[in-house]
Amino acid sequence: QGAYGEEIPITWTVLQRDKDFILVIAKQGLDSMPYHESVPSITWADCSLRHWLNNEFLNKAFNDQERERILLSSLTNNAGPDTEDRVFLLSAEDAEDGSLFAGDTERQAKPTKYASNKKAYTDEENGCCSWWLRSRGCYGHHAASVSTGGDVNIDGDEVSMGSLAVRPALRISLKNI
Repeated sequence: QGAYGEEIPITWTVLQRDKDFILVIAKQGLDSMPYHESVPSITWADCSLRHWLNNEFLNKAFNDQERERILLSSLTNNAGPDTEDRVFLLSAEDAEDGSLFAGDTERQAKPTKYASNKKAYTDEENGCCSWWLRSRGCYGHHAASVSTGGDVNIDGDEVSMGSLAVRPALRISLKNI
């Protein structure tokens, strides 16, 4: 997360607390990358960002004990098959859920220095970045996103854009803590 990729602990925001788990999202946009490397019609199930989150990111960001506490989450997707993931992006419905975010301001996020160096689009006035959601946008080659102002863009952005930030989400088991 550091400006040049040095490892800095991730700060998480708790979105939901249950007796068995908590749902968290990265407080900042951790990286800036495309949802998918090319522009075909794509869904969350097959996109390159999902693969990266559940492989490279999961294995680098968490040690063995931490990975054991990350739950496999069953996700409903607005296009394509439902998935099971340990690390995921919120859906547009999640982002609009008033029990997770009270409004646009709570959805706003600033990029890490690393994401900024990778050209995450950032609003000059508020310093916030746009970030990906896992829901399909209005076209098969678009994915929904959250704008720098915190509003949910259900029309989405072209999946090959590398200027949107990534805010991973996950569920952490509270059992045996």
